[in-house]
Amino acid sequence: MSYIVPFQSVSLFENTFKKQINKNTGKIENRKFVFDKLFGDKEDNLPIEADRYRLIWMPGCPHSNKAVITLRLLGLDRVISIGECGVLRDPRGWVFSEDIGEVDPVLKIHYLDDAYLKGDPTFTGRSTVPAIVEEASGKVVQNDPINIPKYFVRDWKRFRKENAPDLYPEDLKGEIDEWSDFINHEVNAYGCGFALDQQTYDEWFERYFASLDKLEERLSDKRFVNGDHITLSDIHLYVALIRFHINYHLVFGVNKKRLEDYPNLWGYTRDLYQTEAFYEFTKLEWIKKHYQLSPHMRAKLGNVYGLIATGPDNSKLLSLTGRERLSSDPDNKFVYETNNESIYEHKDVKDEIEYLKFALIEPIERAARATYQNELERWAHLEADAFKEIDKRLKEKRYLLGDDITEADELLYKILKRHDHIYYYIYKLNFAKSFDHPNIKRYTEDLESIDRIKGSIDIRKETEEAYKALDDDRNPYHIIFRG
Repeated sequence: MSYIVPFQSVSLFENTFKKQINKNTGKIENRKFVFDKLFGDKEDNLPIEADRYRLIWMPGCPHSNKAVITLRLLGLDRVISIGECGVLRDPRGWVFSEDIGEVDPVLKIHYLDDAYLKGDPTFTGRSTVPAIVEEASGKVVQNDPINIPKYFVRDWKRFRKENAPDLYPEDLKGEIDEWSDFINHEVNAYGCGFALDQQTYDEWFERYFASLDKLEERLSDKRFVNGDHITLSDIHLYVALIRFHINYHLVFGVNKKRLEDYPNLWGYTRDLYQTEAFYEFTKLEWIKKHYQLSPHMRAKLGNVYGLIATGPDNSKLLSLTGRERLSSDPDNKFVYETNNESIYEHKDVKDEIEYLKFALIEPIERAARATYQNELERWAHLEADAFKEIDKRLKEKRYLLGDDITEADELLYKILKRHDHIYYYIYKLNFAKSFDHPNIKRYTEDLESIDRIKGSIDIRKETEEAYKALDDDRNPYHIIFRG
């Protein structure tokens, strides 16, 4: 889908949001969401089942960004697949423009609107993201933009990954809800960006910067909104601040200050950006293109020639923040739910082998069979999760189950060698080599000092066989990587 289209008049903007513009005041009001069933076990609830749903997001949209960050943090991408719309909508709505043939590979649709119509054939509104679609029926079943992250946290506990963070701790729920509500209502640059008259713009301008001033003060002595650890409040705030940095300051006219002019908010945003899931699902250039090249926003902003701004300097997002000094738990950005027992106890060989099959071997096999981008990323993320968890456990233990080598260690050793020489390249699982994890590196070197373990795999031979097994399309010149 082309990003540069002929410039159209401001009527395109007004027509796009016609069902939200109050005819008396001219203000754009919140939409009502028609797919608002809850997840649960009651008769009228949406069933909580693995491999039943697909989360559709769009990189430019802050609300869908919240949903996919939360899904990823909890490891729910094992049981809920992810689909991605392109950052520009055409007159009918969101398009799967980045997929082959501009068709979602699971739902087999070009327009997200088709899933809305399957969910409700009488639907005449504007299809929005995030949207949760039932894969078998192709129907949208839930599209509440504010609360989907909370539903993932609250209702999908039994499917969380091992040692998933607790983003909604029991003792902080009231505070998290209060701050999340404040953020969603007051840190609202859309009030200015979508204003149709000067008075509305001025009112929201004052509200917006009053809210940033309040948060700047709060974050002066707290690492995160609710204290030492990341919660749902931070996910709500982060997606707003990163867009303030990239777009809102320039194109929405909230230009009293830049994000960089708020020392605490700027450091806080960088702290989150450098965190797993936040970094993976913050697509900076897509966010910029969404706001600056969407045809309806070009019309609203007078961007006649479809020009994209030259800044900001996003390399600064990776600079050190020093905000860990504000925390009583500086080494951990997350708190973990202590009563959420893992399905694997890591106490015997059989259990540990089953864990390795579930956490490592299955994701590797699924990644090897992936035929589209989001599916590859889904299983690569899960393999990366397992590497991190294994590295943590090996910090406390010499081998997986203690001081003695077991069959589980022999299996893991082979997986690690194959990852570094075969899977890393052929399956494109190149997030890291195993030896990038310090405790895994020590563990592997320890095992390699034992002739029986080292001789249990001929990795050079297996590498050659893996490359030779590729068909002519996947390896047309039959070259074998030697590293």
